Amino acid sequence: MWELIKEDIHNYWKAAVFLLVATVILIVCFDGACISRIVVGLPCPACGMTRAALLFLSGHWIESIKMQPFFVIFAVGVVMCAGKRYIFRKKVGRWIRTYIWIMLVAAILFYIYRMVRYFPHTPPMTYNKDNLVFYMYYYICKIWKAVV
Repeated sequence: MWELIKEDIHNYWKAAVFLLVATVILIVCFDGACISRIVVGLPCPACGMTRAALLFLSGHWIESIKMQPFFVIFAVGVVMCAGKRYIFRKKVGRWIRTYIWIMLVAAILFYIYRMVRYFPHTPPMTYNKDNLVFYMYYYICKIWKAVV
């Protein structure tokens, strides 16, 4: 098991460091890690996943499921993949593709439901007015008025 973990760390450490650095930069510079919220101000289908993970890990399981029910389903998938890879020493295989597709379709349908039901008044389904598209539009209009 440990040799597989070492092999995976050796193969994927650059990607892990990149994701960590990118997340820190987003949090420090934009006060959040969600690119969708930063760029267009809208929550993404995974919105609330980090908060759900923190709630789950701190023992607030019901609140975690209310925040983002797909965190638990995602965590089960990660545990299943890790178990198959590191404990049973088998390739994850084709079943993970089916699992991912089912998760994606279900997450998008749930996202649409949450956008209709909770947007923009209930966290995490709120609008970020300090988004980049808004600022670009604002400054383009300001420049346009100055020119014309």
